[in-house]
Parts: sequence; structure tokens; C-alpha cells
Amino acid sequence: MSSGIQGRIVFLDYMRIFAFASVLVGHKLIDSLNAVISDDKNHITLRYLCEALHALCVGGGAGVVVFFLTSGYIITHVLQKESPSEFLIKRAFRIYPLYILAVILEVVLGYAINGTKIPSASTMIPRLLLIGDFFQTPTGLANVEWTLRIEVLFYVFMALIKKTGALDRPKVMPVVYTVLAAILFVMPLLPARGSWNFGYVNAYTLFLLIGSMFYLAEQRLANITICISASSALLVLFLVKTAETHPFWKDSNFAIIATIIFGISLLYRSEFKYNRTVGVFSNLTFSVYLFHNWLWEYIAIPVSALGATGLTKDALIILPLFSICYLLHMSVERRFTALGRKFTYKKNNKASAAIITADA
Repeated sequence: MSSGIQGRIVFLDYMRIFAFASVLVGHKLIDSLNAVISDDKNHITLRYLCEALHALCVGGGAGVVVFFLTSGYIITHVLQKESPSEFLIKRAFRIYPLYILAVILEVVLGYAINGTKIPSASTMIPRLLLIGDFFQTPTGLANVEWTLRIEVLFYVFMALIKKTGALDRPKVMPVVYTVLAAILFVMPLLPARGSWNFGYVNAYTLFLLIGSMFYLAEQRLANITICISASSALLVLFLVKTAETHPFWKDSNFAIIATIIFGISLLYRSEFKYNRTVGVFSNLTFSVYLFHNWLWEYIAIPVSALGATGLTKDALIILPLFSICYLLHMSVERRFTALGRKFTYKKNNKASAAIITADA
């Protein structure tokens, strides 16, 4: 396993950077990329390179898949040494504070600048708790919230698996995952609303399971051939389900491309080296993901007033966007993550002290 500082899994830093870069380009820079591709005044080599990049970024699809594969891998790794309660507490401190701040800021700025109606409590509460799929609640953060809803469900599922002791018998996990995938395939679609994220829980949860199996195979905790076979079957289920629920994706190979990228990176994980720049951009993943799709439009207002257009305009938006995300990472995300570690440390010490007292 590749490592940098303090046991860091370095190849995952690169995967996080790829994921948020793909999503950012797919959501906000795809028009500029298309302009380069379609302009025959540009050198053909440049146009070919942009076409290759387009396949990795269109709709942010490949980035989302890598995001889920990375999460499935690291969550399985973390649960090898953390209890279910410790895991859930740390994840709550890691995810919710910055997420809640992002949701509130989106609402406040939307009301103050655009006069957007403030959502009702029946919308905001499920949204803030990331349980909106069970209440047919529209997604926030210009629609990127849906991935976090799936993440939270996976956290709870993995904590339960750990609690039952199944994760301590990793050889059976590919079978457990395959059964869960079959259930997701035949169960009613979630969310059930006929919108762009129709049935995404059923489809994209599969990549979290595949990421977990990649970890089990790499660590020799489960049979490699079984893990690869089960992962391939889950990938086929995703392709079938996606073609059924979102036909406009059936002509895209983003899922296959993303899985291959992650798999090759895992095979050559020892070649990935840590440095400060990689660390900074990897740490920005979550904040950029939360803020890019809606904050971009507000930053664009003063930039457009300067008369900037095209790639120049995009560059002038990205710089303050990344600066804001860095400040939020340092002031909110990092502090609450540390607070979560401190809280669980104290909780574990109290539990240990209680056991010692009882034994005495």
C-alpha cells in the first residue's frame, strides 16, 4: 500500500483530485472544452487531447464514479480498526458541519441576490440531514447533494455490517455485496421522482461496493478472482440499470473508463508520491465539491462585470473559488474533523476507564 506521511494512502489523494477535477470541468468548463474541440483553427493534436479529456469529464460522470470507488475503498480500510460508533461519529463531524454551512449559504445568497424563495422546513430538515431521498426532497447545492445522500446510506450500512461481525469475515463480503446489488437492482427506484437523479441510489451504490471489494482483494482479505468477478457483475448491473433509467447515458463509457483508471491506479499505487501540492488539492476535494456548482454563478457576477469571457473568465472564477474553499477547509472542515477525533478519543478513554473500574 502506498504511503506518504503518517500512513496516508497516497494514490487515493490522486483519485480525489481526479474526481473533483472531472466534476468541476464537467459542470463548469465543458463549454470552453467544446469550443476548443469544435474550432478547426486549433491544431488537431490539441483538439484530440481535448476530445479525450471530454470523455473523462462530460457530466462529471467519471469523477463521480471515482469518488464512490475511493469512498468504498477507504471506508472499508477505516472500519478495519474503528468501531461502528467511532466510525459514524467521526464521519458525522467530517461531513455535516461544512455541508450544513454550504446549504445555508446557498439559501441565504439565493434569497439576498436573486430573491429565491427560502425552502420550507419540510424541505430544509431532510436536506440538512441528507435523508431527502426518503421524503422526495429536491436536492440542494445545485444538485450535487445527491452523492452525499448515497454516501450517508453507505456509512450506515457499513457500520451495521461491522456491528454484526460480517466485516470480520471478509471472505463472505463479496457474496454479501452481490446479494445487496441484486436487491438494489430489483427494488423500487430511489429516489422515485421522475427527474435527472431518478433511481441513482440503486445504480451508483454499486460503485461503493466495488471500491470495497477492490480493498478486500488488494489486502488479500477475500479471494481476488471472486472479487473481480463480483465487481464485473456489479458493473454490468450498473450499465443495465443506467440504460433503463437514464437512456441519455447509454452512449457514454464514463463508468468503464473511471473503473479502469481506479483499477490501474490501485495496481501501481506504489508509484504515486506524496507532496505538499497533492496534499493541498486532495484536502480541497470536499469543499470544492460542495461549493463549485452554485457559488460559481455568484463569483461570475463581478468577473463578468470586468468584461472577461471564455477561458479568461473561467480562470478568474476558479482562483477565488479555490481560495474560498481552502479557507473553509481550514476553518470548518479541518477543525470539526479534529474535534470528531478528539470526541471519540475521550469517549474511548472513558469506556476503557469504566471497564478497568468494573474489573477492579
